Amino acid sequence: MKPTVVFQTDFGSGGGGVLAGVVKTIDPEVSVYDFDHNIEPFNIRQSAYQISTMIPYWPSGTIFVSVVDPGVGTHRKSCVAKLKNGSYVVTPDNGILTSIIDDIVEIRRIDESVNRMPGSENVYIFHGRDVYAYTAAKLASGLISYNEVGPQYSLDEITILPLTNIKAEVKEGYACGGIYNFDVAYGCCRVNIYNKDFQNIGKFQYGDIVNVTISDKGKLIFKGKTTYEKAFGYAPRHQPLICGDIQHGDRQMLRFTINDHNFIDEYAPFLKNNTDKAVDFKFEVEKITL
Repeated sequence: MKPTVVFQTDFGSGGGGVLAGVVKTIDPEVSVYDFDHNIEPFNIRQSAYQISTMIPYWPSGTIFVSVVDPGVGTHRKSCVAKLKNGSYVVTPDNGILTSIIDDIVEIRRIDESVNRMPGSENVYIFHGRDVYAYTAAKLASGLISYNEVGPQYSLDEITILPLTNIKAEVKEGYACGGIYNFDVAYGCCRVNIYNKDFQNIGKFQYGDIVNVTISDKGKLIFKGKTTYEKAFGYAPRHQPLICGDIQHGDRQMLRFTINDHNFIDEYAPFLKNNTDKAVDFKFEVEKITL
C-alpha cells in the first residue's frame, strides 16, 4: 500500500485542490488528505506547532507537506526531513521543523533540477505546487527514493524558530512560562509548562484556585483568580481555567482558557489573525495562601 500524502498550508479554503491534483496526476493510487489549509497567513510558528500534533497519529511512512512560506522563491532551503517513525515532512526549511526537531534523523535539500514540476521553472511564488507537492508525489509513488530527493545536509543547519521567548520556570507554589500557541477557534492559550512539573514541582493540585497573570513585556493583559482542573466543565461558564492540554503522558503541557468564551476576543483582540504577536506573552501562576 502506498503512503498517504497529508497537506497543511496557509492557502485558505480550497487551497489543497491543486496540490492534490499534482499528486493524482503523477500517481492516481496515492491517497491525499487535506489536514488544514487555514493556518494563519505567514504564521510559521503556528504551522510548526500544528504539524507536531498530527504526525504521531498517522501511520509510519506518511508523507506530510507543510507549506507556510513567506520566503518563497528566495534562497531558503526546500527540504524533506526523515523522521524516526519512518514518515517524511516536505517543507521549506524556515522554522516549520522546530517542534519536531528531536524526531528528525536525516534531512535532504530538494534538488529542484530534477524534483520540480516540468515547465514551472520561471514560476517563483508557488513552490507548494511546483516543488513540494510534486516531490511528495514522486516519493509516495516510488518514482524516487529518499536518497534521490537531493543532497543530505547537517541536522545542525535546520532553521529553528522559538515558539515563545519566555522560558518555563516552576518552583513550589509558583510557575512561569510563555504562550507558544493558541487553539484559535476557542481562543485558548497553550503554555510551555509541563503539567507533570506543575503538579510534582509546583505542588499544584486539581481543584486549586490560583492567581494568574498574563503580561506582554510588562503590559498587563489578564489578571484574576483561576481554577486548576481536569477539564473545561469544572469551571463555571465565562470563568478562567487551567487544565492539561492535548499531549499524552509526560509531554502534556498546560492550557489556559475562559470556559465557553474566547480569551483572544476579550483580552487580546490584537492577536486576531496574528497570534505571532504573543511571542513575548508571560504567563504566571501563584498559589493563593490563606
